[in-house]
Amino acid sequence: MKTIKIDGAKMLLKSAYFPRKFNNYTTHKYTAIIGLGGNIGNTSMIFDRFLNLILKDRRFAIVQSSPMLVNKAFGYASRDYINAVIILKTSLYAKEILRIMQRFERRFKRKREFKNSPRTLDLDILYFSAKSYNDEELILPHPGASSRPSVFIPLGLMKGI
Repeated sequence: MKTIKIDGAKMLLKSAYFPRKFNNYTTHKYTAIIGLGGNIGNTSMIFDRFLNLILKDRRFAIVQSSPMLVNKAFGYASRDYINAVIILKTSLYAKEILRIMQRFERRFKRKREFKNSPRTLDLDILYFSAKSYNDEELILPHPGASSRPSVFIPLGLMKGI
């Protein structure tokens, strides 16, 4: 087996919810891919707590989660980040999801001090049912989603997508 090295990617982590396939039957009509990131506190525990909360939210049905990737900080030199990706189904529109994800970030004490600053939990809508969107509040697909190892490695390791 050949080892492939990607600049910045360090290792994969697993936890109770990452990686995992969920057997949630749903009639929700949209698919969203959400990126998770963080580097303050026990990030893998924060990810598990977030997923546990969203599993209880009837507005969403989690389909699958990726392994967690430990990688160098992007855009700002700080502690290593942990990133993961989840696929969920929902009947909400993208801007509604954005507002809900921002509430989750605040619940986990996310502070927006400066661009790419360290954080407890960063939630980004990466893709939303193959739709494009661009205004000052939301850009879809997320800029850089297809070129950042913190996204394409976890996403690429998911089964069946």
